[in-house]
Order: sequence, then C-alpha cells, then structure tokens
Amino acid sequence: MKRIYPWMLAVPAIILATATGCSTPAGTANENVPGSEAEKTVLDSCGREVVFDQEPQSVLAIGSEAPALLTAAGAGEKITHYAGRYQVPFDEETEKAVRNAQRVIEDSHDVSYEMILDSGVDVVIGTDIAAGIDLNALAQRLERAGVKMLTVSGYCAGFEDRSTSGVSGFDQIYKDVESYGKLFGTEDHAAQSVKDMRARVDAAAKRVAQQEEQRGLPLYVPTAGTLGSYGHESLVAEQMQVLGMENVFNNVPKRYFEPSNEELVDSAADKVFAMYLPTGSSNLETDQQVIDELRQRTELKGLPAIEDEDGIVPLNYYYSSPGPLAVDGVELIADRLTR
Repeated sequence: MKRIYPWMLAVPAIILATATGCSTPAGTANENVPGSEAEKTVLDSCGREVVFDQEPQSVLAIGSEAPALLTAAGAGEKITHYAGRYQVPFDEETEKAVRNAQRVIEDSHDVSYEMILDSGVDVVIGTDIAAGIDLNALAQRLERAGVKMLTVSGYCAGFEDRSTSGVSGFDQIYKDVESYGKLFGTEDHAAQSVKDMRARVDAAAKRVAQQEEQRGLPLYVPTAGTLGSYGHESLVAEQMQVLGMENVFNNVPKRYFEPSNEELVDSAADKVFAMYLPTGSSNLETDQQVIDELRQRTELKGLPAIEDEDGIVPLNYYYSSPGPLAVDGVELIADRLTR
C-alpha cells in the first residue's frame, strides 16, 4: 500500500501548483491593468503571472486551505466545486460553503486534469507539493483550456524544501486573503478578516507572555511507521515562536523530515506537540488516543516530556496548515499551555 506522509494529505500531487520556484508568495502581487474594455486583475502565483479579464464565477477549491482562505476573503459563495475531505475542522461558514459545493473527489491526491476540465470551473485554487512535474507546462495546458490556476502561498516551493523568501507563514495567509478579496471584489471583507486574524494571534501571544520560555518538539504521529517532525520552514515552528517557544529542530531547513531516534531523545524537549489526523496515516480521532500512541513508542523512551502529565500537547494537523485554521491553532496551543 502506498505510504501517505502528513505533508501529502491536504493537496493533490499533480494539479496544485503553478511554478516550481517561489520568487514571491502566491497572491502577493495584485494590480489593475488598463484594458480596452475592462480592467484586468493580475495575481502573482509563486512567480507566475496570472491575468484575469473578469471576476471568476466558479471555483474548484482543493485541499483544506483554499476554502477557508476564500471564505475569509468574503468569496465563499464562489466555491462551486470542492476536492477534499469533510473531516477538516472548518469554521461554520466554510463548512457550509464546501457542503454546498459539488465534491469532485474525497482524496485530493486523485484529482486529475480531466476532472478539472469536466467541472467547468473558471479557476482552480490549491496547493503545491508536486515533484518531478513540469508545473508551468501543466498550468499552460489548463490555461489553453480556459482554466486559471492559483497556488496557496504556503506551498509555493513545495512542502519539503519550502522557501518563504523571508515572508512569514502568517503573512502569506494574510496576503492570500487580501489577494482573493481583490480578485472577487470583496476587499473590505478581506481587510476586516485579516485585521481580526492579526488581533487573535496577538491576543494568544499575550496570554502566554508570562510563561517560562520552553523548547517544543513537533511530531506527526501515525499509528504505524516512523515518527515525523517539522523544521524551520514549517508553520508549526512559527506558531511556537509566536507563543514564545523554540522548535528543537529550528536549525533544520525543511518543513517535514524524519529524525533519528537519537535526535528525538537528545532534543530534551519540554513539550511535545503531537500532531495527528482523524484520517489518512494517523487515523487517530481524539487527544487521548494520540497521547496513548506516543507513550507506547519505544523510540521516545528516555524523553521526560513523554511521561510528564502536561508534557504532551495534542494538535489536529489541520490547525498547522497555511490557512486561517492556523490562527485557530495558535489559540488552541495557547489555551493548552496556560492550563
């Protein structure tokens, strides 16, 4: 059976990107270009210029981030098609949007070029973890068929060696919301959403401001197989930083990797962030299940935080993905650190 890594779970591996590099995050550039009949909207999608002659009327949202980014931008009703799972802990508005949309497929990894065309949408918005594929050629192929493609900023250069070009993960989220607001003419709604998200992150940081600085070990916990961890390029590392914590693997220039058993124990982490999914390779449904799974892992014997009553901080994986749910994630972590 094909192995599914956590960094593969939110997105399809073939259609989700618009460029292999990331000179600027997706949606960070948006300008009006005078046209003969109407103004055009230009978006930068990971270094590829995407020109819209008119506002899209139908959207295929792929994975967990795109739907929430669109509703935050005030464009949730534009989601006519959805590729992804319903188990994502969406907010009420996003949940309604994806339920009202036509679901193309449950497993976003299985989305195909033909599915996109058959959906009849104007634009597909998703993410990029593909490797070994000429993504520019794929984007051009879809463009010739009349479908535009945009990439969620957090995935510009792929999951494993993501380059943010100095732009923080949260700023990429905010920029996406603002960009989609410009595309769909909902700038005011998008601006208010960004303001609210910034305020929530700041409030969460203030709640833990008096806590003693600690070192955290982020782990992805499958029910079988190797434990994975997250380096400097991960959003969970930034969530820790916001809350005054240090990622023990902050010197690893990757988003996701598999450390050795020795590295796990030698990390001497004060807290273990146990990340899990109710679906896929994790298949853990409750906080207690993930705690129990970690405590029976022989490779973690000798790490004091594992046996500490408050040493394990469970976190649904979706709360660390590059979309609005990351703001909920910061609040959840802050709550658990201040219990």
